[in-house]
Amino acid sequence: MHATSLTVGSDSKPKLFTTPWWWRWALGTCFARITEPMATLALISLGTFVSGYSYGAFLVSVYAFTGALTATTSGKLIDRAARPRRLVMIMTSSSFVLHVALAAFGTFRLSLVLITVTTALCAALPGGIPGLSRSVLVKYADPRLRNLAFSWDSIMTEAGWILGPVVIAGLTLFGLPWVEVAAMAVTFLGVQLFLGPLVGKGRIETLPDAAETAPGSLWSYRTAWPGLIDSVSVGMAVTGIVSVLPVLLPETGASPAWSGILVSLLAGTGIAGTLCYGKAVGRIPLHITVQSLLTLVGVLTSVVALAFSDSALSVAVWVGVSGFFITPFNTQRSISLEASIPASLHTQGFSAQFALFGLGSAISAGMLALISGITAALLAVAGFALLISAVTHATARKEIFRK
Repeated sequence: MHATSLTVGSDSKPKLFTTPWWWRWALGTCFARITEPMATLALISLGTFVSGYSYGAFLVSVYAFTGALTATTSGKLIDRAARPRRLVMIMTSSSFVLHVALAAFGTFRLSLVLITVTTALCAALPGGIPGLSRSVLVKYADPRLRNLAFSWDSIMTEAGWILGPVVIAGLTLFGLPWVEVAAMAVTFLGVQLFLGPLVGKGRIETLPDAAETAPGSLWSYRTAWPGLIDSVSVGMAVTGIVSVLPVLLPETGASPAWSGILVSLLAGTGIAGTLCYGKAVGRIPLHITVQSLLTLVGVLTSVVALAFSDSALSVAVWVGVSGFFITPFNTQRSISLEASIPASLHTQGFSAQFALFGLGSAISAGMLALISGITAALLAVAGFALLISAVTHATARKEIFRK
């Protein structure tokens, strides 16, 4: 899709973990990916303190929906900025101030409208930051190690979903809801400190060609469709699995309190699966879009099996199996999208993946709410997710294999 050359001499043996930028990127990415997992518990805690549990749940939905709605636009602004590093500094600094303000507004139980609007702004302003960390990775990583780098990017995301709730759970010991939201604010300083200096630089220099001088719309690249629509499908699957656990476990005689442990199991097996995939990817003779579709079938098979699980052990097994497929699938859709669009659309494209994941989560939550019975609802989630991905892959197939 686009030509690249190394701005520094090519290494005969490419390096990743020993490069000077890697740990700065890794720390910045951890801060970028941990904010959203922290938000669920932190906003429920703050909202409950202000006006009750229902308002806390409402704040979580406002934060998630607004972030998903604005992620692509935020990523586009970063891509097109004349001085992207300065823009990122403004975004992260403003996000820090907004989250501190939200903590203060909640502490003094000010107007619910003010708290709600501030929550929306807290999510909207930095919407492109998670996608930015992925586009920075593409600029710095040696092309020969790009797949391994994307594997570690997926691992960072899973680590955020493990550590975020743990951090907030620890902070609840203070009994001060504002402390939890203030901790979210600190993550933006971490992004600014570690990831900010890497923006606007990089190892890879994109050579000018027609695609780069006139990149066009993200959706005009049909070969990018699988990497985008697959984000909806995996969002549906993950939300379906996680959401039914508190209801499914009691039906099998287990305590709903095990839900959190099983979510950690899902993330843990996801990390294991990604490490295995990272080692094997270079030897898999299938095109990346074929790999991703087959992996998605593995994810959705786990969802179907979970729908028919009648014991706590069976639930735990299939949650673990799903994680083993889900995180490598996230790696595959990143690889697929990166190869399908010009570098000038990377932040926008990767941000769109996060936004579409959120859309998939919303669709799944709606289906679970509207369809009676866990089994029927999970089957509907799996069937619809497979349908939209299969149709998208079939639609883009000719153009993908023409390259």
